[in-house]
Amino acid sequence: MRLVARTRETEVACPDCAALSSRVHSTYESCLADTPVGDRPVLIKLTVRRLYCENARCGRRTFAEQVEGLTVRYSRRTPAARRVLEAVAVALAGRAGSRLAAALHIRVSRTTVLRAVMALPDPAWIVPRVLGVDDFATRRGQHYGTVLIDCETGQPLDLLHGRDAATLAGWLRKHPGSHIICRDRAGSYAEGARTGAPNAVQVADRFHLWQNLGTAVERNVSRHNNCLKAAAVTTDAPASDAVVDVADVEKEMSPIEARIRERHAIVHALLAQRHGIREIARELHMGGNTVRRTAHAASPEELLSKRRQARPSQLDPYKPHLDKRWAEGFTNAIQLYAELQELGYRGSYQTISDYLRPRRRRRIRVVTPAPPSVRQATGWMMRHPEHLGDDKADSSPTSSPSARS
Repeated sequence: MRLVARTRETEVACPDCAALSSRVHSTYESCLADTPVGDRPVLIKLTVRRLYCENARCGRRTFAEQVEGLTVRYSRRTPAARRVLEAVAVALAGRAGSRLAAALHIRVSRTTVLRAVMALPDPAWIVPRVLGVDDFATRRGQHYGTVLIDCETGQPLDLLHGRDAATLAGWLRKHPGSHIICRDRAGSYAEGARTGAPNAVQVADRFHLWQNLGTAVERNVSRHNNCLKAAAVTTDAPASDAVVDVADVEKEMSPIEARIRERHAIVHALLAQRHGIREIARELHMGGNTVRRTAHAASPEELLSKRRQARPSQLDPYKPHLDKRWAEGFTNAIQLYAELQELGYRGSYQTISDYLRPRRRRRIRVVTPAPPSVRQATGWMMRHPEHLGDDKADSSPTSSPSARS
């Protein structure tokens, strides 16, 4: 919707000297966006006069007249449209504000929305009774500032460059009247508050009290970390029964079958102790896919049924000799390899070593569950019992209610 209008032919006051003038220099057309009407955008085309200032002492020669409540210098929107845009900018800003403004028939870019926020004047405030002081980082580790808020209303008051005592003390001298200063435990803020507002009571805010308590608990748990490891070993001592002895099994089955059954028993024993697939693979020096395939098999027979038919080996005719020599207590693979070469064996030494390897592994070490980390133990102590799971609530130490709840 487009509306065409023009200014009235009356005398207009000069914005500098306030002298009235009706002498027209020229006219120009100004396009103003207004608030939508009936879900239709409104564009006002206004013909504006430019007039001469007839006061010889005034430095301004010409000026453009403004219509009160409709035009503002250098503005392409009416005051009503600007107020809508400012409300959207304060609520959303950026791209989200631009999308909402488009739904309101106000087509602006995200940078225009941000400029509308930055053009707004700072809200008025009075010196609060309870002043909150904390630091913030514009570049962590290098540039810091100080933020001041009203703790009773949560309203931000001011941002200061730096976080030293002199900066805070200077601000407090310029804005006296705070009875309580709620700050973190930094020594510079303590000194600045003591210098700038000597009569104010200094207190630590709840967040930093809880943070300092958590740091103290974590330090204490770290000091007794060896106790956590000893408790984990004592608790999981019966798990040593899960060690598998495959000596008797090897006498009745092939080495490959014995190895598959042994691997299945070990992997499922570790899974029962809540070890992960990757942890088991690292401990047993096995591939992740092998451990995962073994973990998914309910019984060793599933793995044995999927195993491909074994290929004939050059070692097959000499296996009875190896079994006999092993039963006699002769276990040196290099010397056994030399003996088989004298008997006509033309295979590799690695084949003999692979055949004898399951016999050497009489017992397999089962890893006990890892003890809780320092951070886990600290979380158990600092977290509210209602926020712990059933397993953590049963295994955790006495938990302290959170100060935030």
